[in-house]
Amino acid sequence: MTQSTNEIQQAAALISRARYVVALAGAGLSAGSGIPTYRGAGGLWTQRGTPPLLSYQEFALDPAAWWRKRLAAEVDPSHPVYQMKQAVDRAAPNAGHLALAELERRGILRCVITQNVDNLQTAAGSRAVLEIHGNRNRLRCLQCGLRFHRGDFEAQLSAHPELAEGAGLANRPPLCGECGGVLKLDTVMFGEPIPPDTLQACREAAERCDCMLLVGTSGTVNPAARMPLVAQERGATLIEVNPEPTSLTPWCDVVLTGPADDILPRLLNRL
Repeated sequence: MTQSTNEIQQAAALISRARYVVALAGAGLSAGSGIPTYRGAGGLWTQRGTPPLLSYQEFALDPAAWWRKRLAAEVDPSHPVYQMKQAVDRAAPNAGHLALAELERRGILRCVITQNVDNLQTAAGSRAVLEIHGNRNRLRCLQCGLRFHRGDFEAQLSAHPELAEGAGLANRPPLCGECGGVLKLDTVMFGEPIPPDTLQACREAAERCDCMLLVGTSGTVNPAARMPLVAQERGATLIEVNPEPTSLTPWCDVVLTGPADDILPRLLNRL
């Protein structure tokens, strides 16, 4: 389905009248960069099934064992973790990411709440990015909350090959250099609470905005899925950009049907 010019104009008019525009981005935004979505036709979970819903509990039970399994998966070409890592490593921001970054540069878009962990929105040039599900390029200490660039840990693995082979993680997981707490990937697992600082910032953005762009999100994963409804309850208008209807479609003021890397540049051109 091709999006009509009239609907693009309606969306542009809503954005132009707004004082505080926020975007909520999901996996559909990065699909144009070659990163598989999770749900829907061709989605990673559609094909392979949803991951265990207690993955965080598995990590908490034995962090060292989890790290050994993870490091092994990342170098196993047959493993879905390896395949996803390769896709994200090769990915670059697409026209949708760049359009959002340009909207921020023009002072129209105040921030992007992204459910994606691929770092592509920041790579596109956006500065106000709230990563509600974390960032794949970082590690996070479960004790003090400090975040570290994952490259620092990978450099440690290169210097000590026995860690990459699992032997060095036999008795303990990677530990925080500041407080000695356990390090995990910054990405939020199923069953893991959203880091409080990030969740609070996202809620404040949703409560403050008077127009929210819903870009490539299925609207099925909380608490992110609640953000548009929180915004609407406070009077915000909702504009959806998605190739197919979602659970949030009935609540939206304007629905722009199509991929984000096509729709967002067209919308930008109307502003």
